[in-house]
Amino acid sequence: MIKQHFVFLALSILMLGSATSRAADLAARIFYTFMDDSTEWRTVPLRQEGSVHYLNIPKNDIPKNVKYAEIHHPFATATAGDGGFYVFSDGMYGEFKARIDGHYRNSRISMPMFGVKTPKAAMTVIATGMRYYLFQMARVADNKYTVFPRLELHGDDACDDLKIEFHQLGRDATYADMARTYRQFQLQRKLIRPLRDRVKENPGLKYAAEAMEVRVRMGWKPMPTSVEEQNAENEPPMKVAVSFDRFQQIVAEFKKQGVDKAEFCLVGWNIGGHDGRFPQLFPVDERLGGEAKLRAAIKKTQQEGYQIVCHTCNYDIYSVSRIAGLWDDGRDVIRLKDGSMARQKPPLSGGVAYLACPQRMYERFARDDHRKIRDLGFRGAHYIDVFSIITPMACYSPEHPLTKEGYAEWARKIMGDAQSVFGGVASEGGFDHCLPHLDYALYVSIHYDPDKPLPSLVDRHVPFWQLVYSGYILSTPFSRATNYTIKKPFTQLKMIEFAGRPLYYFYSNYREGNRAWMGVEDLRCDTDEELAESVRAVKRGFDEFERLKHLQYETMEGHDQIAENVFKTSFSDGTAIVTNYRATDFDYNGRKVKSMSYIVVGK
Repeated sequence: MIKQHFVFLALSILMLGSATSRAADLAARIFYTFMDDSTEWRTVPLRQEGSVHYLNIPKNDIPKNVKYAEIHHPFATATAGDGGFYVFSDGMYGEFKARIDGHYRNSRISMPMFGVKTPKAAMTVIATGMRYYLFQMARVADNKYTVFPRLELHGDDACDDLKIEFHQLGRDATYADMARTYRQFQLQRKLIRPLRDRVKENPGLKYAAEAMEVRVRMGWKPMPTSVEEQNAENEPPMKVAVSFDRFQQIVAEFKKQGVDKAEFCLVGWNIGGHDGRFPQLFPVDERLGGEAKLRAAIKKTQQEGYQIVCHTCNYDIYSVSRIAGLWDDGRDVIRLKDGSMARQKPPLSGGVAYLACPQRMYERFARDDHRKIRDLGFRGAHYIDVFSIITPMACYSPEHPLTKEGYAEWARKIMGDAQSVFGGVASEGGFDHCLPHLDYALYVSIHYDPDKPLPSLVDRHVPFWQLVYSGYILSTPFSRATNYTIKKPFTQLKMIEFAGRPLYYFYSNYREGNRAWMGVEDLRCDTDEELAESVRAVKRGFDEFERLKHLQYETMEGHDQIAENVFKTSFSDGTAIVTNYRATDFDYNGRKVKSMSYIVVGK
């Protein structure tokens, strides 16, 4: 298969090189690999309007039984040593330098776009048809690079026309320019509005924009579980980490230490705790104190000047919900092509997590649940788990079939309803199929780990998503930035470089065996001493955010490496943050930037 890739690369260079001579001759090459591993290639002309090249292949012209297809644009090739780079929607940035043969595939398509700059051109590449089936690839062979989208069908028929736009930029374009092109594309589609404008009509969103997010995991059953199909007789006991009374003590400690603003999010307040019995939420779990004490805690929190929301999930469901009569013999579950029920592996706290059809969740549960939750008193950026950190799935149920776009539409309906009920919506990631109903991305990246080496074709992780959406959507840059003030200095500094909204989490690390995607460092409150120490860590972040929170309203306009291991992040109001990752101090226009520290310059 590797040899086959090298052949594709050679054909791409030889056949596409001549296409650069005249715009009228401009064409892409499509390299098809079929399910039996046979291959063929086709030439497809590109239509040019102004500075944009358009690729459009009608779905009926896409062959049957395609495993995947590579779409090679003639300008997206380079040789090691050429000036230039690629940058994918996950923020992975690579330059065209001498490397061992290999490839990088981005399957986490938070935005259906990427950027590439070669000696031939700089482009922002945007998928507008079949976006959920297109992944982003960079390959090097014999020091020859190709950067391309790859259509992955795995034998399915195309459900839409394949449409890709190649926006040509100036030869000096940066990845900030590429991001700005996509931001303008989204503005023209009216999918985003500046946060500064939206908060004028939404006080809850304004509060969230100027406050840290503080999540409190209250209760959970063992994770991983040994009971895959749970019922009233075998359901494991729930651990109570934070009762509603104890939560009020957390709020009191915040007030005592001068953390005057925070949006609290209660996780696992529902029956069975976190991932306990979804889609069942009610009754409020008595082991935490029951509904009366929850209402009292919400009211007290708001009286102290804080905003408070809660965590729900419409992504997966558990058969244990049959205790409340909500398990409808699996009729709410997404069906695979073979008719089996889609499931998440491994099982979660509630047992096997069957993947839920969002249409059924919207029609049967979400709308009523939102209003019941509002009646408890919650207001703010209500949190709905998972939707914005996954690629939508197809459902093959004969009762409620959905394409991937259909899945996205119903997910947006759920989020839109919550947005209208609570005043805002948060979800787990920044995948922009959830627009316009996403106000806060809990973390833009769940896979970036600052403590681990980058992929072999990647030189650094850059705030590409933030260059598009800062000033429009609140965000924390990556999952391991959770509780950032108790993390290593590199993580702390990366949080500032990316201008993140601080995210704190009591009991983020709850899975057995330290299987902690937010980091093993944690906030706990088992004792009053632990609580006080945890809030001291939050206070450090609060004080820092108070100095920087105005940047949540600004667009990120530039991000540059101004010296080795020194970066400058620039904002629309003229402010800039200079971050120094060196072991020594750095002089920036006469100002000292200490080692592993930063300065704020400009306005």
